[in-house]
Amino acid sequence: MLSPQFPVNPAAPAVPGALLGLLLAAAEGTIAQRGVRLVRHDDMTGLRDRHRADAFLAADRPLPSQLDVDYCALPPDSAFWIEGLDENGRTVLTHAARLFDWSATDLEREGLASRIFYDRPQVDGRPGQDLTLDQPMPVRVSGRVAYVGGLWIHPDCRGRGLGRIMPRVGRAWAYLRWQPDFVFSHVVDRLLDGGLEAVYGYPHRHRGLRFRNRYGRAYDVSWVWMSGQELVEDSARFAGTFQSTRPRR
Repeated sequence: MLSPQFPVNPAAPAVPGALLGLLLAAAEGTIAQRGVRLVRHDDMTGLRDRHRADAFLAADRPLPSQLDVDYCALPPDSAFWIEGLDENGRTVLTHAARLFDWSATDLEREGLASRIFYDRPQVDGRPGQDLTLDQPMPVRVSGRVAYVGGLWIHPDCRGRGLGRIMPRVGRAWAYLRWQPDFVFSHVVDRLLDGGLEAVYGYPHRHRGLRFRNRYGRAYDVSWVWMSGQELVEDSARFAGTFQSTRPRR
């Protein structure tokens, strides 16, 4: 049975479309068994407004500028966010994605120019915010490229395995919506080295990034990515494991 929250896009290729639709339905059911109901939203204004209304969320997981409608055009056909609600209707999880058209450019170029983070970096970027790279990327991540990130899980719901499932949910829905050539995220090295690299399931990682965000915090980060085909293959391996996924992150 397919999920009404994540209906199969008839424009998606039939075989991966069916697989990813079943994966999303199974993931949604498993997450519900763990006390969280998923709701998909196509209006990114709601994500910004949720951060404004929830002081704990805003402090625990500040909204990245690349997912903030105040800094980027995020129309419904190229962005979405997923909200997780507990039994009392409280927001306990957020996750989001957006699509870039990089047919004439690539991840490295757009990252170094801060155009990942702002539509108008010279206007909206904060003084001192920047991204530096120790060495060029080994591949050109270009074409239709989806960013999937901004995952936040309330402390009350951590340890239920949601951190392993939700990245697949976000990537699967991004693929069904857009059939991207690549999917990527950027993650703090400390978290990846602490176990999230295996949890998130990205097969490729580029180290050596130094990022100072709009809040003045500096981090050593990595880009992690996979091709569209690798996304489908990872989803196939992961499908059917939900009942046996042990609560972890």
